[in-house]
Amino acid sequence: MGNFLSRFNIHLNTRIDQREVYRIPPHHKCRNCGQGCDPSKSENTCVNAKYTRTGTKDQPAVYRAVVPNNKINWSTSYEYQPVEFTSEKVKTSTKEYVDKDPRDDPKVEIPWNLDDRLCDRRSYHGPYKVVRRVPQNPCGRTGLTGRGHLGHFGPNHAADPIVTRWKRDQNGQIMVHPRTQKQILEFVCILRKDTNEYAIPGGMVEKKEKVTDTLQREFHEETLNFPDLDERSKHNLLATIKDVFENGGIRIYCGYVDDPRNTDNSWMETTAYNFHDGNNEHLALIEVHGGSDASKAFWHDLGSETPLYASHAEFLTKVADIHNAHW
Repeated sequence: MGNFLSRFNIHLNTRIDQREVYRIPPHHKCRNCGQGCDPSKSENTCVNAKYTRTGTKDQPAVYRAVVPNNKINWSTSYEYQPVEFTSEKVKTSTKEYVDKDPRDDPKVEIPWNLDDRLCDRRSYHGPYKVVRRVPQNPCGRTGLTGRGHLGHFGPNHAADPIVTRWKRDQNGQIMVHPRTQKQILEFVCILRKDTNEYAIPGGMVEKKEKVTDTLQREFHEETLNFPDLDERSKHNLLATIKDVFENGGIRIYCGYVDDPRNTDNSWMETTAYNFHDGNNEHLALIEVHGGSDASKAFWHDLGSETPLYASHAEFLTKVADIHNAHW
């Protein structure tokens, strides 16, 4: 992992050494349907071209322009006719931190590649291009222009807390997977309400919020439950959790993610941290439940057997490697 791993002490107002950032990942999922694809092939058509993952299951499907794998790069010549899409919820939002479209109003000026008073518009991968007054996705063509369901043009920053413990038997002994003969980790997993997929609990960095605060807030909102604790015990556990989240995590990833909401002009970047309770002292004792963005939450075995949302499987692979655990 090299210099990329560090103790938990970063927020969006502090730039990280570019050598610590993983290379910008390729599009691991088909730009046309959001499903897994074979990067060695360059299909010109997609049998699942109806892209249904740009919004919730209750919203109508949106069609992306078909982009062959060998035409994703902006430097590749291609007769490209993307579909313009920004959801009505984003278009009609009155929230201050949701961008106005500078293509519609010449008076709208947005400080690209800077940290402004509303949000940090800098990318973890360095300056991005601005074409026709809006940012250009550094990973290439996606088949959609506009913001989709994202509030900002350019990078939309998120934070993903990966909370883990060892899986134990009735006697408290750590369990070993029969195939790999490695110890088994459990992680706090949620079922997303919007896509009905398993995922790491996490969310968007709010206006001028530190990533440290986002990690803690999202974990609290989506998973915490203390049905068997009195108020004093609950207070003490929350204080311990706060201390762990502020001082005890390992950074797993920081940068662009292959997210189904990405468009040519708006994309997701995240900071993922692992918080591990190897001795059942604090986080491992938590009972979890579904919160604001999750239909349910639970402790789940960490392994390649579970299909996960967006790039979350890649993050968990790194967590398993760090702890020499089953994957």
